[in-house]
Amino acid sequence: MTVLTTDAWALALAAVMAILVSHTTLTLAWRVSTVSTRNSACVVLASSLALGFGLWATNFIQVMSLWLPERPNVGISWFVLPFAVAAATQACALLFIAGRKPDAAAITGAAFALAVGAGMTRCAALDELPGLLVLQEELPWIGGSFLIAFVTFLAALWVWFRDPPDRSWRGACARILATLAAAIGLLGTSAQSLAISRLLFHACCQEAASPGRLLVISVAALGCAVLSITLVIAICCGRLKDRAGRNARDLEAIDARLQYLSTHDSLTGLPNRQRFKDRLANSIADTQRAGRSLAIVVFDLDRFSAINHSLGHGVGDWLLTEVARRIAAVASQSTATLARLDGDEFAVLIEHVAARLEAQTVAAAMLAAFEEPMQVNGMALRVRASIGVSVWPDDGRRSDDLLAHAEVAMTIAKERGGGQALFFEPGMTDSMHELLAQEDDLRRALAAQEFELYYQPEISIKTGRIVAAEALLRWRHPNKGIIGPNSFIPLAEETGLIVPLGEWALREACRQARAWQVELGASFPVAVNLSATQFRQPNILPLIRAALADAGLDAGALEIELTESVLMTNPEESAGVLKQLRRMGVSVAIDDFGTGYSSLSYLRRFPIDKLKIDRSFIRDLTISRTDESIVRAIVSLARSVGLRVVAEGIESAEQLELVTRLECDQWQGYHCAAPQTAACFEATLGDLSATRTGIAATLAALVARGTEP
Repeated sequence: MTVLTTDAWALALAAVMAILVSHTTLTLAWRVSTVSTRNSACVVLASSLALGFGLWATNFIQVMSLWLPERPNVGISWFVLPFAVAAATQACALLFIAGRKPDAAAITGAAFALAVGAGMTRCAALDELPGLLVLQEELPWIGGSFLIAFVTFLAALWVWFRDPPDRSWRGACARILATLAAAIGLLGTSAQSLAISRLLFHACCQEAASPGRLLVISVAALGCAVLSITLVIAICCGRLKDRAGRNARDLEAIDARLQYLSTHDSLTGLPNRQRFKDRLANSIADTQRAGRSLAIVVFDLDRFSAINHSLGHGVGDWLLTEVARRIAAVASQSTATLARLDGDEFAVLIEHVAARLEAQTVAAAMLAAFEEPMQVNGMALRVRASIGVSVWPDDGRRSDDLLAHAEVAMTIAKERGGGQALFFEPGMTDSMHELLAQEDDLRRALAAQEFELYYQPEISIKTGRIVAAEALLRWRHPNKGIIGPNSFIPLAEETGLIVPLGEWALREACRQARAWQVELGASFPVAVNLSATQFRQPNILPLIRAALADAGLDAGALEIELTESVLMTNPEESAGVLKQLRRMGVSVAIDDFGTGYSSLSYLRRFPIDKLKIDRSFIRDLTISRTDESIVRAIVSLARSVGLRVVAEGIESAEQLELVTRLECDQWQGYHCAAPQTAACFEATLGDLSATRTGIAATLAALVARGTEP
C-alpha cells in the first residue's frame, strides 16, 4: 500500500472545474426545460457532450493531482470510457426535464442521474488506471459518496426550478449557494473515492516522470473553454428566446388592441356600429323563442354640432364621453348593451321578455340622466337628447329594418323639438319623402356643379416640404353654405350618386394636379379617396386611365386612397385591381389604418405604397403609452414591408415632435393647415416656390394664407 499525496495547485484547478461544471449543468438544465419538444433532442445531445467533457476533465485533474512514486501508462481508453459514461448519464439527466416544466419526480430523476454519472465516471476512470483498485470493504464509503452527490444535486435543482423563479438578490444568493453545494458534492465525493482507494503497483507499470503539469493545465484550459462557450451560448440563446417571446407577446397584444379598436369606438370605448349590428343580429336569432322580444333605443344629442363648433372639438369629445358614462350607468341597471353608432348617435339594445315596457323605462331613465347639467370649464352645460325606439318583431324582423326604424323615430323626435322619446309607428315612414327630397337636392347639386375640391397638404418630416396633397370633397350649398362630406357622402353611397360624384372628383383632381405642374412646376402627387361603391365598379380601371389621359397627367402624380374595409370586402378582387393600378404607375395608400379590419397579414398580400395612421391614434399620442406603442408597431410593421407612413390629425407641435421621434415619414393635420380651396392652396405653392425653404416656410405660408372649414 502506498501513501497518496496531492498537488495543491491541481486540486485548485479541479475545484474551479467542479464549480464551472455545476453551474453549467444547472443552467443548461433550466434552459433545456424551456425548449420546444421538437428541438429538445438536439439541445440535449449538444449539452450532454459539453457537460460530459467537463465532468471527465474534473476527474482527470483530480487523478493527476496525486503525487505517485511511479506514474502508470494509460491509453486512449482512459479518456473514451469515462467520457462516454459521463456524457450518457448527463444526457439521461437532461432528458428527465427536457421540453416541459419539471415536477418533483423529474427533478429527483435528474438528480439521481447526475449523481450516478459522477460516481460512474470516477469508477470508469479508476478502473482504467492500472494499479489503482477499490477494495470490497470500501463499498459502503462509495455508497455514502453517491448519497452526498444525490442530495446536493437534488437541492441545487430544486432551488433552480422554483416556480416562479426568484429574481431578487435572495434568489440569486440561493442559486449561488446551490451551485457551490453541487460543486462541493461533486469534488468532495471524488476526493473521498481517491482517498479510500488502495494503490497497488503491477509489473506492467512503467516509471513515469513528474505529475505532468502541462497536461493538467491543458486539460483544465480546454475544459473551461468548452464549458464557458457552452454557458455563453445557452445564456445568449435564452435571452434571444426571452426577447422573441416578449416581442411575440407585444405583437399579440397590439394585434388584439387593433382588433378591439376595429369593433369599438376609440373615444368612449363602447361597441361601434358594426359591433352593435352583429350583436343585434345574434340577439334576433336567439330570441326566436315564444314569449321573448327585444328593443332598440337610438338617441343623439340635440344641437351637438353648435356646441362642438362654439366650444371646440375638445369639449365635444369630453361631452360624448360624459354622455356615454351616464347612459352606461342607466343601461347597466337593466342589463342593456350600449354602443356608439356614429358622431353623437348612440344605441341601446334591450333583451327582455317585455322589451317594450323595459324600453319605456330605459328611455325615461335616459331623459332623466340628461336633466342634470354637465360642468365644463366652470360652466353648466345643459344637453338634451332625441330618442327613437323600435321593438322586435313588431317594428321589423331584420336587424337593418329595426335599426332604421329606430333612427326614423329619433329623427321625428328631433323634428318635434327634441328632448323626448318616441316609439316607431308605421306612419313615420313618411319621413322617407324627406330622404327622397334630400336625394333630389343632391342630384340637383351635382348637375349645378355645386361641389368642389379642397386640398390638404402632406408634409415630409425630413425635409419639411409638401410631398402630397389630399383632395377632399365639399358641397357649397346655396342656402346652407359649405357642407362637409360626412353630411352627404352616406346618402350618396346609399343612393348610388357616389359613382358620378366620385368620377367628377377624380377628373377634377387630375386636372388640378396637371395645372399645378404646368403653372408652378409642382412635382407632388394628388391623393383621391375612392369609396367602396366606386372601387367595386367594373370600369374603375378604365375610368382612372381616362381621367389621367384627359388631364395629360402622368400616373405617378395620382395616389388612390382606400380604407381597410374596402380592400377586405373581396380580397381576391381587390388584389387584382391593385396590381393593375401598380402596373399603371398609380400609387395606393391605406387611409384610416387601424380602424377597419386591422389584419396585419394583408399588408404583404396587397401592393400598397403608404399607410395613413388614423387620427384616433394620434389624438392622445402625447398622453397614452398604448397609442404610442401602437404607432411605433405600425411604423415598424410598415418598415418591414417597405411602406411609407403618414400620421393624420396632427394638431399640435407636441404631436408632431412625437411622430417625428417615432420615425413617421409624413404628417398631415390642422397644425399645418385645414383643407382649403384650390386657389388658396395654389397661392401657398407660389409662396413656397419663391422661398425654396423647408418646414418653417411651409407652415408660415400655410398659416398666412389661412384655412377654411
